[in-house]
Amino acid sequence: MANYAFTTGKSLPTAENGHTFTECNFMQREPHTAIFAGVTGLTFIRCNLCNCDVPADATLISCNRAQIDWCSNLNPKFLEHGLATCAVNCSHVVSTDVIQVAGVTVETVYHYNNAVVA
Repeated sequence: MANYAFTTGKSLPTAENGHTFTECNFMQREPHTAIFAGVTGLTFIRCNLCNCDVPADATLISCNRAQIDWCSNLNPKFLEHGLATCAVNCSHVVSTDVIQVAGVTVETVYHYNNAVVA
């Protein structure tokens, strides 16, 4: 399995029209990142295409096509790949627990989810 995760442009392998990729990881950090724009007739078999937009005429067989807005509070390892740092109270917060002692807030615990996007 070839790993091209978090790479775009010159870091992706060269693909000519009609090329087939099997079991490759092309995952990108930002949703809807275009890969292989302008190349036609591509086939992807069992590839991780998370956050990738492939050419419209590509054939996809058993591929992961999820589009995910990653929260750096849940995925700090993605920071090394250029993921923007989320604030503690970012848009990924789904709930909070407020801890109070004698009526005074001493801590707030934030619960996050990565956001699946269309």
